[in-house]
Amino acid sequence: MRPRVIGKTCIVLPLAATLLTAPLALASAPLKVHAPRLNDPEAPIFAAFTQETGIPIELVSLSMEELTSAFEAALASEAEPPVDVLMVVDTGNIHRLMEAGWLQPLESESLETRVPVELRDLEAGWSGYATRARVIYVNPDKIDWVPESYEALADERLAGKLCLGGGASAYNTSLMASVVAHHGEAAAEEWAEALVANLAQPAGGRDSELLQALAAPGDCAVTLANHYYYLRLLESENAEEQSTAEALKLVWPNQQGEGLEGRGAYRNVAAFAVAQGTPRAEQAVRFLEHTAGVAMQRDVAGGIFFPVVAEGVDEINAEQRLGHASMDTLSMRQLTGHLSKARQILARVGWE
Repeated sequence: MRPRVIGKTCIVLPLAATLLTAPLALASAPLKVHAPRLNDPEAPIFAAFTQETGIPIELVSLSMEELTSAFEAALASEAEPPVDVLMVVDTGNIHRLMEAGWLQPLESESLETRVPVELRDLEAGWSGYATRARVIYVNPDKIDWVPESYEALADERLAGKLCLGGGASAYNTSLMASVVAHHGEAAAEEWAEALVANLAQPAGGRDSELLQALAAPGDCAVTLANHYYYLRLLESENAEEQSTAEALKLVWPNQQGEGLEGRGAYRNVAAFAVAQGTPRAEQAVRFLEHTAGVAMQRDVAGGIFFPVVAEGVDEINAEQRLGHASMDTLSMRQLTGHLSKARQILARVGWE
């Protein structure tokens, strides 16, 4: 028993009742999730969580501008945030939310056990759900030599044949940060300068557009793009998209050799994070644990991405279709420390 004082009146409530009332009240309120890439409330990731826990999910549809305004207002007034859980894709984007103060630390033995340390940062408030690899694509009809590492993209034999997305792209910025982490700032800048010198056209365009340019007539013979764009083309029922895939060859970078030459393909992470100031932090952590569970990781493995958890996961569709590849084990937490340098290098060399 413990007293509760209202004015000068002391009311004694049973301790058990006090402990139960608040969690039940919070559990009855929906867990607000911002996941623009998973906007179907009936998707297994949401429906299964509600079925297992009884906690309803409310998908919050806000543009990034609207979300930013709402978070800034909530942080300034110490009010409840607009959402409880955020889906964030790419380490650079995660770092921006951390710097803005949107995320809060969390504790979870389950996540520490199941999710590899390089794909989570619980002190920062997030844990990985799926990964994507940044790989090399070539059109064999346009080139008689195939680069097999990120470093090889700087080779002069690719002069006038390389096509790249913009340097401001989160994916390219994060890749650049990984090169800084592995090679140091000076060598990374030399590499970036060589890539810009090899460009067949000004940098820019989405990954899907670059693959189309690679398959079409023209000088573009080599590019960098995420693995799943190619997998989508392979699995498409559209004859034109299948034709694009057939014209291209995917190269898993850095699979052979000693040291950095064999470090594996660079990968980035799609993660879920707990919002700063949420009154439903416990439920939010339960949701993150759910995303790393066997059922959800099998769901990821059956799609176009790579799961973050290997234990209990069956065959991975991306490996079946694209072949097995070793991945760079660089920690996403370590990567964030090089993002600022990466952006500076990209600006200096004119990769914009």
